[in-house]
Parts: sequence; C-alpha cells; structure tokens
Amino acid sequence: MHSKFVKFALALVGFGADVITVSTGTAGTAGNVAADLQTYFSAKLLEVAERNVVLSQFGDKVQIPSNSSKTIQFTREEKFAVAQTPTQLTEGVPPDATGLTVNLFQATVEQYGFLVRLSDLAEITAKHPIVQRTMELLGLQASEVYDQLIFNTLAANTNVYFPNGKTAKTGLTQSDTLGYNDLVQLEANLQDQAARPFDNGEYVCVIAPQVYASLQKDTDWKASHQLSSPEAIWKGEVGSLGGLRVVRSNAPSFASIAQTGTGEANPIYAGFAIGRFAYQVSELQNLRAYVVAPGGQSDPLQQSRKLGWKFAFKTLISNPNWIVTIYSAGNNSVNHS
Repeated sequence: MHSKFVKFALALVGFGADVITVSTGTAGTAGNVAADLQTYFSAKLLEVAERNVVLSQFGDKVQIPSNSSKTIQFTREEKFAVAQTPTQLTEGVPPDATGLTVNLFQATVEQYGFLVRLSDLAEITAKHPIVQRTMELLGLQASEVYDQLIFNTLAANTNVYFPNGKTAKTGLTQSDTLGYNDLVQLEANLQDQAARPFDNGEYVCVIAPQVYASLQKDTDWKASHQLSSPEAIWKGEVGSLGGLRVVRSNAPSFASIAQTGTGEANPIYAGFAIGRFAYQVSELQNLRAYVVAPGGQSDPLQQSRKLGWKFAFKTLISNPNWIVTIYSAGNNSVNHS
C-alpha cells in the first residue's frame, strides 16, 4: 500500500515514467505532445532603426513651381571690394565707374523613387498590418535617401578642414579627433568669410556620433562644464561650443570611412561646419507616397499591390566659403600599425 502511494505521489510531481512531456521526443512519440503545439505569434512588431537625418533643415529651401522647368537659376550680385587705403575724390572730378559683377548658379533637379510589390496572399495571410507597416518603412528610407543626396553634394565641396594641422584624410591618426580648439578655428574661418549665422546667432556643426563622443572627452569641454553645468556631462549634451551649435547625426550618410594605410586612423568620419544660406535645396516635387490597388492589364487577377515613393530635387552649394567639410578621427578610431 505504501509503495503504491509513493508511486502515485511521484507521478503527480513529475517523477514517474509515464509523465507526458513537451521537451523530449518528437511528434508521434509516446509521452510527447509536440503534435499538439503551435508557435505563439506576438501581435507586437519589433522596432527598426530610425536615423536622425538633419541636413535638409540647414539648407535654404526653394520650391520650383510646376510647369516651370527642371532647372533653377540663382543670381547673386557680388560685393564691391574695399581697398585698405580708400582713394580720395579729387574735387570736381568724377571717379571712374566700376561695373557690377553678377554671378549665376544653376541646378537641374533629379527624380528618385522606390517601389515595393506585395502579393494579395501576403496581405490576407500576414498577421500584422503589412501595408501600413511597409509605408512606414518606405518613409524612413525616403528620408535617408534625401539626406544622403544632400550629404553627397556637401562632401564634394573643396573647402576642407583637418584637426591638428593635417592636410589630407590619409594623414589622420587616432589622436586627430575634433576638439574645442578646432571648433574655435572653424568658427573663425566662417567669420573670416562673413558667413551668415542662423537665427540664434550661431553657426552649426553636424558630426557623426563617434566624433560627438570624442568631443565630450575633450579636456576643454569637460573643464567648462564640470562646475557650471555638470548636467550637460550627465546627459551627454555638447550643446554650443566655440560659437557653433553642435548637432549629431547617425544617418547612413555619416557612416565611418575605412582607412587601411599604415599609421592612419581607422575609421575616420566626415562632418560639416555650416553657415546660413551656404546651400540651396531646390524642390520641384515634394516627397509623395503611392499605394496602387491591385488590378489593371498587368495584373488581371489582382494578385499584387504596389507601394512606393518619389521626389524630385537638387542641392546646390551657393556659397562654398560658408560651409566647411571636416574630416577627423572618432572615439573608436585606432591606428594601423
């Protein structure tokens, strides 16, 4: 009697040989319920990366009206030179006249787009709202493409700055990070060119996260915040430094640049010191999203839906001296030996 009671108790707590399990054996095996199991599908969609794209907000936006042209022309009357020793007028004698210098700048817009096709089976079998989510992903992609195109134009500018007196990207080492002294110099360079500040009276410096991190480790920046505003250190906010408002962007356009030469910093990063009106963003066609219902001659059985986006614009640097491309090492840069 005692033996039967013990066996019954052991079976109840899971020690008997006749225990039904889900972790051993396979479907169709005695003592296993794998054939009766299903995967639980979470209603929550996992998040994707949303990048901080910022370059469009610092350009001068110009809308091209429809039915006008693909090409936009900007005109600038250049300033008159000022001599170090201005010439006095001779009494009663008119001075020689000087002609105007008028420069023009042209930009021809280009169109970009992207298309996704969803089958009807994908729509009616997927658990999540696949059309809505796909449109969200297309919007993220469009903003990053827009930012990349602006970046490509700005990076082609020949007005370039390197820390520590370096003169080329290949000469940068691990210690050539951006610091307070560099921002002071960049601000002075923009001032020398009479670059216009933004509404807050400052220029803007846009840099990658690893460059932003190295700037927070700069001894001058740390010293200026340890007593007066330590909360900036706690929050990791550089704010304004040396007359420039520092903005970080983790957009794909600011990705690291690999270097492989001996003694070079790897990776390095590109950034920009920007004055107002340095570049124009000319838009002929604002970003438009499209959702095309199934059907039509190419889809007689209504088997697919098309989703996509397009826009038409062009970036033009109108004042090359009012924007400086910066190349530097970052917080994670190492030297090739």
